[in-house]
Amino acid sequence: MVFAWEEKEPRVAEPGNPSGRDSGLPEERVRGAGSLRAVDRAFSRLDGWLDRYMPESLNPLARTGAIANTCLLVAVVSGILLLFWYSPSVRSAYDSLEALRDGSGLGQFVRSLHRYSSDACMLFILLHVVRVLVSLKFTGARSLAWVSGFVLLGVIWLIGWTGYWLVWDERGQQVALGTVRFFSFLPFLGDPLARSFLANDTVPSLLFFLVFFTHMLLPLAVAFLLWLHLSRVSRPKLLTGKALTFWILGTLVVLSVLMPAESAGRADLSSRPDGFEMDWWYLWPLVLTDRLGGGMLWAVTFIGALGLCGVPWWLVKRSKESWTARVDEDACQGCTLCSKDCPFDAIRMVERKGSGKRAGQMAVVDPNRCVSCGICTGACDSDAIALPGFEIPEEKASVAAWIRSRREAGETAWVAYVCGEAAGQGLNVNPITFASPSLPGFRTRKVPCAGWVGAPLIEFILEAGASGVLVVGCESGEARFREGGEWLDQRLAGKRKPILRSRRANPGRVLFLRAEATRPDRLAESASAFRASLEKPVTRPARRPAAIAVGVLLAGVLAAATWVGSDAPYRAPDAPPELVVSFSHPGAFMEAERRLSPEELERLPAHMRTETVSGGRRAPVRLRVTVDGLVLVDREYRPRGFRGDGPSTALETIEMPVGAGHLRVQVSDSAEPETWTHEWSGEIDFTPRDRRVLLFDAGEFSLH
Repeated sequence: MVFAWEEKEPRVAEPGNPSGRDSGLPEERVRGAGSLRAVDRAFSRLDGWLDRYMPESLNPLARTGAIANTCLLVAVVSGILLLFWYSPSVRSAYDSLEALRDGSGLGQFVRSLHRYSSDACMLFILLHVVRVLVSLKFTGARSLAWVSGFVLLGVIWLIGWTGYWLVWDERGQQVALGTVRFFSFLPFLGDPLARSFLANDTVPSLLFFLVFFTHMLLPLAVAFLLWLHLSRVSRPKLLTGKALTFWILGTLVVLSVLMPAESAGRADLSSRPDGFEMDWWYLWPLVLTDRLGGGMLWAVTFIGALGLCGVPWWLVKRSKESWTARVDEDACQGCTLCSKDCPFDAIRMVERKGSGKRAGQMAVVDPNRCVSCGICTGACDSDAIALPGFEIPEEKASVAAWIRSRREAGETAWVAYVCGEAAGQGLNVNPITFASPSLPGFRTRKVPCAGWVGAPLIEFILEAGASGVLVVGCESGEARFREGGEWLDQRLAGKRKPILRSRRANPGRVLFLRAEATRPDRLAESASAFRASLEKPVTRPARRPAAIAVGVLLAGVLAAATWVGSDAPYRAPDAPPELVVSFSHPGAFMEAERRLSPEELERLPAHMRTETVSGGRRAPVRLRVTVDGLVLVDREYRPRGFRGDGPSTALETIEMPVGAGHLRVQVSDSAEPETWTHEWSGEIDFTPRDRRVLLFDAGEFSLH
């Protein structure tokens, strides 16, 4: 997210606001931020509902990335086990998998587990992308994670795409033909690759094994990209905990037993299927490859990849001011707390330049990694690091003046810091008086993260005479700044430095409240109750039966979504019967022998000089296709090679009418324009969606 202040006239400092700056957060400068925030609030509402019935650690919507990694690990392990039954050959791949249905219950279970864990992985990756997008966690220092995440998504999709190729059923056939159509646009791959998939007998086993080898090695690329994706995150939650892992495995096992994975019909290149049950999580590009040509496929791929990977740049407006944490070198004590607490590994400890009292380490902020969360400010007890506009010395002076004015007026002083990413999203705060209609009686300030509030600041506020301090952070879920609320919770409990010292501040006068942005009424109720009783609101623990019931319901919903996407119908576009005629054949030499020019002789080494050379440029190969006396194709194909001495290659696809007809195909490799040296003729009966292939190789025709 990018923050910026609009350029305004300097504001005269007001009582309780000596800095003269707004107490609220700078405006987000993201296009469509309002719509994205609306979706984010819907997720927050769902998170809040789930947290009332089950522990936060079991909320799958708050662990989408870790669940995707766990499912991917299950898919890799089950894929390795599947090799005990699978035969990686174009001739036997389909039969080896079909034999599992009746011959091996364990093999069928492993195959089903492999498919559904792969599908669940894609489901949670997409959920993770949506949550990152709507919570605006993709800009600035997080742009690397966004771009690497989409590359990672593409590699995982490619693993699934090649996996369905290896089944070599109707789905695998369409995957192969779609891939061929995509790469055939490249001139150096076009004809050789396309001619390999004209008929069942022409599919090369070596290419099939290459796809298998690619499918097996791509997970290594996933490991590298996952490391890059998390390289700017401290303490990443790579996998789920034991309890959630148990739920994931249990759900996948039940789904694999109840809905075993099956193949579609056997691949047959002589016909084109009109439809089948398809795994939409990985095979959705068939909608494009079955309908677009190679050029359009490349254009869609390029534009789509550029648009998605470029979201951190084209969706974000430029900021007028850098909002990066800054270190006061003189005040930094080299305690390392800020570097340990930073969730994004943006702070490094380096040797300080100097001697005597200035010797030792100091903190340095990497502006390319800093996401402007302010958690480092809450970790520092010497006020040596802060965000612009959120400096602790200025805040202390401001809040002290406000408390003094309240006490002089005979009123109690209550202070509230509200996370701008939680309930603070819809909170109206007067930037001069710090008053908010939602929190009457409180001096309210919106902060980037609850972790910005440090224990020393709370101690100072209470010692200055405040009646209580309320800190509002993100409710459980995928918090924008990950660990801010967790660190504050531990500081208040005395488990993480700097701790709240009870001899200086009464912990009972401090309330850390987690509140979602969609329920400001609950925030007001909790704040009022805190003021009235100085006790934290007590929430009833979720009943175990209710937690189990909600967990089963949620697992069922996610399993149903996985299965529906894995086995949904697909309708191929209507296609008339077609005849494919292809050859790769050399034409006759147009010059059997020719005399070299003096210049050509001069360029040759002395021992290779000869006045004449045999061979030369070949004649083009001509093709004529006639059906019932009507000429459908009549053209010539120039020889390949720099000197025109290579074979001519043809690949003609001809739409045919349904029914029988007399087909005549003539090929000429002669330099004589009216001579046809090879001919094939016969009756062919075409049915709807039929595909017949006539190959001419080594001087002979073969019909497939």
